[in-house]
Amino acid sequence: MIKKQAIQYWLTLIIGLFTTVSCIDPYKVTVQATQSYLIVEGTITDLDEPQTISIFETSETANFKSSQFTSTISPKSSDIIPVSKAKVLVIENGQKTYELFESQAGYYSTPLNFVGTIGSSYKLIIEKSTGERYESTEEKMFSVPEIGTLYDKFNQKGIKDNNSSTGNIATNDIYIDYIDPATERNFYRWKWTSYELQNICASCKQGYYERTGNTATSDGKCIQDIRLPGFNYYDYFCEALCWDIFQGKEIDIFSDVYTDGQTQYDKVVAQIPVYQSNPCLVVVQQMSLSANAFRYLKLIEDQSENTGTLADTPPAPIKGNVTNTKNNNEIVLGYFSASAVSEVRYMMNRQNTVGAVKDGLFKYQTRRDPTPESESDERPNIPFAVCKPSVSRTAIAPKNWQFGR
Repeated sequence: MIKKQAIQYWLTLIIGLFTTVSCIDPYKVTVQATQSYLIVEGTITDLDEPQTISIFETSETANFKSSQFTSTISPKSSDIIPVSKAKVLVIENGQKTYELFESQAGYYSTPLNFVGTIGSSYKLIIEKSTGERYESTEEKMFSVPEIGTLYDKFNQKGIKDNNSSTGNIATNDIYIDYIDPATERNFYRWKWTSYELQNICASCKQGYYERTGNTATSDGKCIQDIRLPGFNYYDYFCEALCWDIFQGKEIDIFSDVYTDGQTQYDKVVAQIPVYQSNPCLVVVQQMSLSANAFRYLKLIEDQSENTGTLADTPPAPIKGNVTNTKNNNEIVLGYFSASAVSEVRYMMNRQNTVGAVKDGLFKYQTRRDPTPESESDERPNIPFAVCKPSVSRTAIAPKNWQFGR
């Protein structure tokens, strides 16, 4: 389920609503697919960290639906299938080849010694186990200016949120300054990731949590007990610090065609929901884009914004830069790109927030207060739960984390 949630998040980056302000209200749509689509996404960067390419495909009967809150068009998680056992290569400057390994089903990571280089060009090659071969266009990695000043402001109005009883959730808005290089065309993209402390690591419905041992790698699972009511929940505290990982679902892009060489002030690059009053770590990335990557994302933006009239063109899948070498007419979703990255890791203490409570993330996610299991003669020692690593959770303190709970 975690993998499908991750790729569903990613697909919102392909066919989602951008943060660009518009006076046109989007409308809800449903796109009925009549075939399976390959979904390829990944960005080679100059950061010294693993680079990951995701390769999934949809079922032939997948429905692509939009949300009234995000106006994204994405398939159901049950319609997403990882593409495993593929041979995946990244070619640098047409000469050096790096073979990626499958780190999880559908996710392929670069070797440990790989770091992208500004000025170099990269191409992706995929050979599925069924024999189909796919290639991307070459993407050049352009430089990107450094992020200057970064600060946050509390925003009580916040953003729309269908998990909130009020329909909105307050945010900490992140602002940055940067200096656009003069006499050159630049295309930008901004992304953010936040790490939120989680204090509940397991929940058992009509059952109890048990572990096979007391080591950090001990497995934990729920054991059903039919003596308990069917609606009964017991929630278990994490044995150590644990972080849930959130990533911005909006696509935020910009061209300097009208602002070449000008310093940009107070650019909003993230709106971090205030789930709780605990401090969190926010990672902001300012990325370079090629002209082709920018045009691709702009096409998605144009399709995502419409008035909902009968004259509008129905949403349709947009072909990326990956093609089937023997069938150029096949539509492959997603885009393989290369980006230089200016990254700031910002520890946000949330002292400027109003109304948030400590350790409130679990209640936000489940819409209920945690119910810890009480000690009993039968179970005198209640176990702590393991913080199981996934694409949306980690027990490893993120780089630049400064505080405890």
